[in-house]
Amino acid sequence: MKIPSKIAIKLRKSAEKAVKQGHPWVFEQSIEKGPAEDEAAGSLCILFDQRTNKPFAFGLWDPDEVIRIKIFYLGSRLQLNEEFWKSQLEKAYEKRQGLIQKGITGYRGIHGENDNFPGLVLDVYAKTGVLKIYSEVWKPYVDSLIPAIQEQYDLENIVIRFSRKIQQNNIFPYQEGDVVGSTLEDEKVSFEEYGVKFYAYTQSGHKTGFFLDQRPNRLWVQQNADGKSVLDVFSYVGGFGIHALKGNAKSLTSIDISTHAMDVALENIELNELDKSIWTPLAQDAFEALDQLIQQNKKFDIVIIDPPSFAKQASEVHNALKQYERLANIGKKLVAHQGYLILGSCSSRISLEDFEKAHQNARIKGAKNWQHLHTTLHDDDHPIGFPESNYLKTIFYQKYTE
Repeated sequence: MKIPSKIAIKLRKSAEKAVKQGHPWVFEQSIEKGPAEDEAAGSLCILFDQRTNKPFAFGLWDPDEVIRIKIFYLGSRLQLNEEFWKSQLEKAYEKRQGLIQKGITGYRGIHGENDNFPGLVLDVYAKTGVLKIYSEVWKPYVDSLIPAIQEQYDLENIVIRFSRKIQQNNIFPYQEGDVVGSTLEDEKVSFEEYGVKFYAYTQSGHKTGFFLDQRPNRLWVQQNADGKSVLDVFSYVGGFGIHALKGNAKSLTSIDISTHAMDVALENIELNELDKSIWTPLAQDAFEALDQLIQQNKKFDIVIIDPPSFAKQASEVHNALKQYERLANIGKKLVAHQGYLILGSCSSRISLEDFEKAHQNARIKGAKNWQHLHTTLHDDDHPIGFPESNYLKTIFYQKYTE
């Protein structure tokens, strides 16, 4: 492992304070003193205290991004070598022990900045890992990291995936979908959570092949679905719905615009040997399908609405909140007496307070005929290390009177 170079950095006071408090991002305009010339991606940044002139943090230089320095270690001394990365991996792995000991074989092994690996995500599916790289800062280190990851997580192989931006100008010694380790006979890898099996499409699937973050809420659905009719909106490959079927739901209706996602959902139903005759897949626009169900006067005992991110940038927040309010208004019309409404958001730009306000505007939160049951955030494999990483929020309501 060869470090491109070492850069002495001094930050503006506000940025220095933020880093000391644990924020992992340093923006270009926050740098008071930096390199005299262009430095290679992945160069080691040593951040010096304004007052004492001593090191207090270390980061990786990213010359082509607005977030110019990605912090990965707070401290006054650092020997950046393979042993250091191994110790960081051990810490990340330890956080997942509670899930692993429950027999869960699909989990997030590295959650980017929150595990001190900024711009790097590892999802584990049984003996296969999918390593998704979002930043060029990892180019000098990836060849050392991959065998260490493979050993720490006991993986037979690792699939390399890249963000779209990196794919457009790939400087890494790997191509999208390359496999390191033993041959991957089939990109479709099965894993298990709480007695339910799923397929992850590790080379072609969205993100890393599956969305693992709603796991505890899927378990809730499994535990409360017995004898109930379930509607799963934005169902993707059937995560919530298949847990419902495992929990002996009497019927399942799934809505997703992707016919391919519905095909994979069917594979997952068959993988678990569940009754597909009680499943109604609707491959169409969610809003159109929901309006049709309302016109048909349909009611469900459990309604799950977990849409993709509506606010990927700040300018989209206002419209996103309107969409969340709209979905809450539609969803409540489909909930049967004493039924449950589960509303999710996966946008870090939408605060829990604003998400709740959208439900208040939809006359659910605080309304006489609705009870707030509980709110969930992240599971153990998606730790929250700084405010912007708190993206997932799911709120459970019950309709207890007409």
